[in-house]
Amino acid sequence: MLDLKLVLVEDDIDLLNKLGRILKREVSDLKLFSSAFDALIHVQKEKPDVIISDIKMSNMNGLEMVDKIRTIYPDVPVIIASAFNDTEFFQKAIKLKVENFVIKPIDIDKLLEDLKEIKNKQIIQEGYLSRGKLLEEYKDIVDRSNYISKTNLKGQIIYVNDKFENLTGYKLEDIKGKSHSIMRHPEMRKSFYERLWKTILNKGTWHGVIKNYSKSGEVFYVETTISPILDKDDNIVEFISISNNITQLVQNKKELQKQLITDRLTKIYNRLKLKNDLLNASESTLILINVDNFKDINNLFGLYFGDQVLIYIANLLKKISTKYICNCYRISADEFMLLFDKDISIEEIELVINEIEKILKAEIFSHEEITFDIDLSYGVVQNNFSRDKNMLLSMAEIAMHTARKEHKLFDIYSRDNNLRKNYEHNFKWNKKLKLALEEKRIDVFFQPIVNVKDNNIIKYESLVRYIEIDGSIIGPNDFLDVAKRSKIYHKITQKVIEISSNVFKDRHETFSINFSIEDLLNEDTIDYLLNKVNEYKLNNRVIVEILESEGIDNYIAVIDIIEKLKRNGIRIAIDDFGSGYSNFSYLVSLDIDILKIDGSLIKDIDTNKSGQSIVKSIINFTKELGIQTVAEFVCSKEIYDLLKEMDIDYFQGYYISKPLSIEQLKNWKKDV
Repeated sequence: MLDLKLVLVEDDIDLLNKLGRILKREVSDLKLFSSAFDALIHVQKEKPDVIISDIKMSNMNGLEMVDKIRTIYPDVPVIIASAFNDTEFFQKAIKLKVENFVIKPIDIDKLLEDLKEIKNKQIIQEGYLSRGKLLEEYKDIVDRSNYISKTNLKGQIIYVNDKFENLTGYKLEDIKGKSHSIMRHPEMRKSFYERLWKTILNKGTWHGVIKNYSKSGEVFYVETTISPILDKDDNIVEFISISNNITQLVQNKKELQKQLITDRLTKIYNRLKLKNDLLNASESTLILINVDNFKDINNLFGLYFGDQVLIYIANLLKKISTKYICNCYRISADEFMLLFDKDISIEEIELVINEIEKILKAEIFSHEEITFDIDLSYGVVQNNFSRDKNMLLSMAEIAMHTARKEHKLFDIYSRDNNLRKNYEHNFKWNKKLKLALEEKRIDVFFQPIVNVKDNNIIKYESLVRYIEIDGSIIGPNDFLDVAKRSKIYHKITQKVIEISSNVFKDRHETFSINFSIEDLLNEDTIDYLLNKVNEYKLNNRVIVEILESEGIDNYIAVIDIIEKLKRNGIRIAIDDFGSGYSNFSYLVSLDIDILKIDGSLIKDIDTNKSGQSIVKSIINFTKELGIQTVAEFVCSKEIYDLLKEMDIDYFQGYYISKPLSIEQLKNWKKDV
């Protein structure tokens, strides 16, 4: 059955009924009329798909009816049925765009074929209309949401849409016939556009980012797709450019990149930026600057005061870097660096350092009515042997320590005297550590942590140890720095994770593992930890301790990693708080759970009033944030009792227990 609305008009009632009975079985909707006048009234209310009409009828003939219908529906198909072969009627019918003619008596089979053909044409036409409408909608959406321009084969602009005009500030009449080079930014090289044109002239589609100037001189970035438009013979007619404004995205990316290489506290470059700059320098001179006794400044005047000292020094070095054309960096808690992109003379080095000392004496540090002299130590290394770039910071530190030892203002690193000794030390320990990993002589000891409220051991800290071939035990201070300068370091951390997880999978206590910033930023180490936590179902029983004194360069990345660990039930602790950077503000940003107060503040707290004040401040601050506190280096009952009065949450130290081997841990019982 055909899905058709069919109107049949015939004044011969017998023929009308006969045709009606036949067609009712073939079409879905059939209306019968014995007069053209009645049919016209119906058609005015409801549009039919096809009209079949006799020509000669009383009152109004079929062609008169069709003529009136054409004023309403110009394209409705009409089939004229007639027993007459009248040329005049046929000519009128043709002018009225009649679809077909059938001669009476009507051949029903032929009529049905005609109706099927009309229906097929309608289906095709509807498809065209639908696709055309859809195409127009697509074009409208693209036009409203993108920046569009068209050019001819010469690259001359022939069309731009409203969004393009709003973005660039150029109206079509301003730039029609001109090229896009009117907006070209000087940073966009000629070779860039040569590659672009080569692609599109070869009938390819080009995609990329373009930096431009608007009419008002503002910089904007667009992610652009340019395609050739081809005619039916596959020849290029014109080019269309569709762009998205990504200026804000580019600016955000630049700001993020700036944050990644900027020290959070002092707003000068950080260690990451220094490493990148060293890689790109063929020759350079480094001046390492260390604040003498910075830990004492923190302990005596408080952590906020210490931050002000660091900001003061950073501002001083910014003046120096401007005057002497170099870059300044903060590379750790109390260390700064000046980097010259050339090998400067000893006389120039002396000039720079003496200038810093002169400013320190002339602009004595003062904050909140406290004034004192700041003493600095300097170590210098000249990078004219490029293969040793990875060792430059270590060389500068060696020179700085030599200057202190020999009571000099600065020392210049001597390759001949120190480098071989340094290499020999690193080589020896690299070899020893590799062998120890193979022979399973990297071990873990566990130091108990006491809950103040009930005096129970509910936590342990996992501490790495190197076991010599003769069985002697060596702590991490002797080998971890060397490991960090090689590929062994992350293997050692993963070994600690492996041993600790195996020990505590069958116990109920919580345990902590020390992570450096390098560990946090190492994807393999993070994945290894999470796999072990999930494998042994250690969720909510693992704590990652981040060493605070290292400082945090890649701050945003560290925050992301911490969030990932916490989503997997791992708590975060800051270790050795008070020994280095000591900025309370980042405790909030890092969303930590536990703060471990450095042993330097705890070991003599029973006699050190200044230390007591600092520790009380730390405890009060953490209580406000809901952060738990752990006191390290609790070595006597006097310290234990004093800290208990201060409302510390946990104790750790030799007064409780020394670190225990795995065998000792199995049988250990608390004595205090």
